Amino acid sequence: MDKSHSPVKRRIGFVGTFEVTNYGDCLFPIVHMHLLTQAGIDADFSFHSPRSSDVSPLADYGPVQALPGKLNALSFDADQLILCGGETLSLGHSAGTYNFPASTLSAYARLSLGPIIAAARGDAQFFVHCVGMPTVNFDDAPEIARALGHASKVSVRDPKTAQRLGGNFPVEVDPVFTVSQLKTEDDWREHAARFLPAGFEPGQYLCAQISAPYLKEGLKAWCNQVAEAARSSGKPILLLPVCHFLWDQQTLESARDILIEMGFEEAQVKLPLAGHEHVIATAALIGNADAMITTSLHALVTAVSFAVPFAGFGGLGKADGKHRQTLKAAGSDFGIAPAIADIAATLSDCRGHDLLAHQATAIERAHASFEPLVAALNAPPSPANPLSQELLDQLIAIDRKPTRDRVYETKRILSRLLKRLPLVESALAARRLSRLQSSVAR
Repeated sequence: MDKSHSPVKRRIGFVGTFEVTNYGDCLFPIVHMHLLTQAGIDADFSFHSPRSSDVSPLADYGPVQALPGKLNALSFDADQLILCGGETLSLGHSAGTYNFPASTLSAYARLSLGPIIAAARGDAQFFVHCVGMPTVNFDDAPEIARALGHASKVSVRDPKTAQRLGGNFPVEVDPVFTVSQLKTEDDWREHAARFLPAGFEPGQYLCAQISAPYLKEGLKAWCNQVAEAARSSGKPILLLPVCHFLWDQQTLESARDILIEMGFEEAQVKLPLAGHEHVIATAALIGNADAMITTSLHALVTAVSFAVPFAGFGGLGKADGKHRQTLKAAGSDFGIAPAIADIAATLSDCRGHDLLAHQATAIERAHASFEPLVAALNAPPSPANPLSQELLDQLIAIDRKPTRDRVYETKRILSRLLKRLPLVESALAARRLSRLQSSVAR
């Protein structure tokens, strides 16, 4: 065969926060690649995030390329770009995982505005699939909605995001609801067993996770709920770190000490074995649990995908926030606790639902939502449609506008500057641990 006449493979670049050590962020590309391959799309994949890094410790999809921080440096080695993150549709330097100086594009602008401009110039097609918008900085986003009109296809993951974008884009179901289909049931079970501590068996443990920012009611209050759920089921407790960038490991080690003080045997309260950090291992451990208690949105999505009973907590005053909205779009309007004190009762209520039926509905809706993306990827590209200078100026002005909370803005600037010093970063880490330990007493 004359290889010179072989069709050139298309190049698809995933855009998101993939080097953040967070389960959901690192899982997105893996699920997307699986679904695209299932749909018959043969491509070379690349990964783009606000910062460059080596291979993420949570995934093995390869190095991550830095998204350009300046408009004059915009360049992508991809024919098609897919934004597939969580709350990634926004602008502004005062929110998000990354904190860049105002002289460059913010992390949010790198994620969406950069690819929009590339698409408007005709350099690459841009697709936005099932992403959300954070609630900081502004109440609606007409300029962002206008800019997104230069993308080939846009969908969002919840009605609130759709409303803030003027109702211009459809709500579609998070593709991670299909994660259970990445492997067979036996393969998932075998994979989970590799990371379970001695005495723990697949299907016979309560999986529990909480991240430090959700601890306004105190870690002890959360442990009380985990203890109640564990005693009700008679199952040992697996404390599973999920949001590693939010210090889950330290938080859950402290929780283990509390649970042991409450009367649980040491052998009945464990963290998983080394290697559990990889997103596939984490998915396996959630999918083979008897039940899941969590503050992580994508741990909840994974529980639904595996038909595992769950109780989620999205923070005080956020019972109708992104956790519930994302699950509701997939057909599961239950399982979200309004307060930490409601977690055990919420889990008990969840057990009464037909979880296999909800699993089937969520997976079906996620596949149905993915089909329009596949169709758009396979459609002939539209002619370039340049972004007006007026709109671009408006977007840049929004991106550089300080937050309304001056104290928060000042803290972020100081944090960015101080983190450049290793000794200061160590001191900040010690301060975070001190705050966590102080919450134990409450």
